[in-house]
This record gives sequence, structure tokens and C-alpha cells, in this order.
Amino acid sequence: MTSKYYTTLQNLIRLLPYSLFAGLVGGGLLALPACVHTWCWGGIACYNHGLFDGIGTFQGLVLGILALLLTGMLPVAMRREGGMERNFAVLAGGIAGFTAFLVLEIYSMVTAVSGHGYAAGPSDVLSLAHDTLTDLLLPLLAIALAMAALAALGAFAVSFIRERAAGPNEGAAASRLLLCSTAALILVVVVLPPLTAHAMLGAGMIDVNPGTALMTAAVSAERTAPDTIVITVEEAPPASALDHDLPFSVFMNGFDVSDASACATSGFAATVDTPGGLEAARGSEAAWTGAGVSNNGTPVDIVVMGHGADGSDIIVMSRTI
Repeated sequence: MTSKYYTTLQNLIRLLPYSLFAGLVGGGLLALPACVHTWCWGGIACYNHGLFDGIGTFQGLVLGILALLLTGMLPVAMRREGGMERNFAVLAGGIAGFTAFLVLEIYSMVTAVSGHGYAAGPSDVLSLAHDTLTDLLLPLLAIALAMAALAALGAFAVSFIRERAAGPNEGAAASRLLLCSTAALILVVVVLPPLTAHAMLGAGMIDVNPGTALMTAAVSAERTAPDTIVITVEEAPPASALDHDLPFSVFMNGFDVSDASACATSGFAATVDTPGGLEAARGSEAAWTGAGVSNNGTPVDIVVMGHGADGSDIIVMSRTI
């Protein structure tokens, strides 16, 4: 074995642990978009599927690209000693990217198998892996190469900055700055879009489907005394989805008891506190007290209905207490 090949082999062996570690980190980051999508958009996507699904998809794409670039940067930046040849740096990034692909695939397969509702074992994962490779080998290979190329691009960027720096210390500082900037950008991409979306929803700047939004309302009812039932709004849709002139409609045993006036008109034997009824806002509550809601062995059927800005009416709670 010639000295050149021996040196090359030594360099590869030295780089391999850094690349594998970076690949593990990158695989974890690549699994992040699925969790981020649920956390960011799971509670509000139903308000405007077209808009929020599109933003969430673009957010996931950007996060994936940034995660792969960061994955490629890591093995080069972790090498304290300078002088790494650019081709070795690019190779280290490519290995890290391919490792990240493998980690992501294993995570996806384990998640898919465990999501079937039964205790899955290694044989189930191996069976799924065999079927996936049999049916989708070429597409998976193309994805793996694309991910390795993006990671290699990140490694190239760090190597290029180090080569252009005035000295080893300056190069190391510049590579750390690039690494931290990319990590900060990932954090911004995770946090900023959902915060902006929530703020715009609250300000009524986003068109909301009132009928769909009303389905996210959560209303609870409990008996606080033998002759008292309290209904509380736990969650309410954005104000822009609601008919501001109407509180929630409340029916007990078929009688309209939405407010004090409706309760008196229907002849239901109870009083309402607050007299205006159950406001369609989070945290609001109203209490019904009287013989009509007494715990005398006969259950009380309660139906709560919300009213959308477009005239839609949706039952948000129906229970017997």
C-alpha cells in the first residue's frame, strides 16, 4: 500500500466518527418537521386548510434543507485541527447526509409499524424495510443521493470559509459562526410562522371557515350543587368565525335556556347566571339553578350550539348530566 493511499485511508477513518455522529444528529433534525407540523398547525389548520397546509409544507421543506446543510457542516466544524482537504470535507458531509437518510428511514419505519395499534417487534420493521426496498429502491436511492448532496454542500461551505480565513483560529471561529447561524435560522423557521399565524388569526386577518372553526370549540358541563349546573367554554374558535350578536345557544331537556329571557319564555324552572347566557369566548361560564336542573333521579339532557359568522349552526356539546 503506497503512502498516498495509506494517508487517504487514515483521513477517512478519522472523519468517519464525526460523520456518523453528525448523521445521527441530522436524522433527528429531519424527524423534527413532522413533530413541528403537528405542534404548529394541528390546532389551527382546520380554520383554513389551503393556507396553513401550504405554509406547513413549505416550512417542512425549508427545515429539511437547513437540517441537511447543518448536518454536513457538523463533521467539518467539529474537527479542531485545520488543514482538512476540501474533497475530504465534502466526503465527510456526504457520509453524514447519507447516515441522516438511514436514520430518518428507520425512524419512519418504526413509527409506521408501531402506529398499527399492536406491539411491533424487530421482525415487523425488517419486513417493512424489505418491502420498501423491493418496491421503492430507485426513488429511495435518488432521495438518499439528494440528501447526501445537500449535506456535502454544507460541508463545502464550512471548508471554503476555513480556507479563506486568515488563520486556523479565524477559520474555526468563522465555521462556528456559520454553524450557529444555521441553527438559529432553523429555530426561527420553527417558531416564527405559527406565531405569526396565531397573531393574524386573533386579529381577524385570515379568512376562516366558520363552520369548521366552530368544531374546535370545547364546552364542558358539571353539576356544582344538587340544583345547579355550570357550563364552561374551555376552548373557543377565533372571534372572526363567530356571530358576535349571539351567545352559545343552550337547550336543556328540549327547552331553550340560552339566557334569562329565553329561560323565562320557555317556562323552564331555572334561573340563569349570567343573565346574558354563555358567551362564545374562552373561559366564559354560566350557571343554571332551579328545580329544572335538580338532581332528583331524572337526568338533564344538555345541548350547546355555536353560531358562525356565516350563519352556520354547529352543536359543540351534547351530553346528559
